[in-house]
Amino acid sequence: MAIIEVFPGHPKAIRNAVALAKPGDVILVHRGVYHESVRIPSEKSNIRLVAERRHQAILDGNHVLTAAFELNRVAGVEIEGIKIRNYISRGINIVNGKSNRMIQNRISGIGGANDPVGIFDTNSVGNLMMMNTIERIGSAGTGTGILLDGTTGNWVIQNTLQHNEAHGIEVKNGRHGAIVGNRISRNKGDAILMNALDNNLIMDNHLYYNGANGVNGRSTNNIILNCKIRGNRKNGLLFASNYNFAGFNQIMDHHGSGIDVSSDFNDIQENRIEQNGKNGVLIHSPHMANFVYRNRLSNNQPHNIQDSGVNNNIVQNDSEE
Repeated sequence: MAIIEVFPGHPKAIRNAVALAKPGDVILVHRGVYHESVRIPSEKSNIRLVAERRHQAILDGNHVLTAAFELNRVAGVEIEGIKIRNYISRGINIVNGKSNRMIQNRISGIGGANDPVGIFDTNSVGNLMMMNTIERIGSAGTGTGILLDGTTGNWVIQNTLQHNEAHGIEVKNGRHGAIVGNRISRNKGDAILMNALDNNLIMDNHLYYNGANGVNGRSTNNIILNCKIRGNRKNGLLFASNYNFAGFNQIMDHHGSGIDVSSDFNDIQENRIEQNGKNGVLIHSPHMANFVYRNRLSNNQPHNIQDSGVNNNIVQNDSEE
């Protein structure tokens, strides 16, 4: 397999390398600034595009180009260590992809189009987004760090998402994904927004000081474990759909509730819930059959647990009013 080295100075330097590459080849991008959009079509699966010096190879859209990378029906492509800035719609755009890897990229300053996104992934299976830093996406209330739409089995691991105009991560119409070990802070919307999902793992994330909820759960059968959720302007966790589990989390200092429940059959177990402004756990009427078990609650206002629903089970909680 070949290593194709790329240097700045030609307006299609990286695109020309992609055109030459064969499956298994590595495109090694040397330090410098590249003003181009790179399209990777289906016949270019299984290539790797990496920075020779991490974050010293810069793709700059000059506030004119739409996306730095567009992957369409490709599998096995890796993009690693690239700095991406000043595109108007997307940093990386993946459509109908499989088993692609986006690792240790830095993406910032995406904006100018409607709903800009740092990494956008739609109708894809088994992609990995890991250790990327994505910040300052969008303006005027639109702009999300990572958006997954209609995906299955995608993993979002150890990314930093901050200062984005809407959400840190938004996931909709998908299933069997994992959001693990991310640091998501100071975004103007939710840290994590989940819409119409099923069976996702949200674990070991730090969700601090976002403008809305820590996790906005409008989907079913999500498992939220061992997260540190603090200081978000609305709620720590919002459950608006059934069959979710929240366990072993630290949930503190929210303007709203620690956990706000507007659904049924959720389990809330062994969380530490402190100093939230509108109850530690709030269950709304007429919701039922939620299980609140062995949580430690203290200094939540006006109550540690407020159950306005019916037939919910509140068992063995350590509650200090």
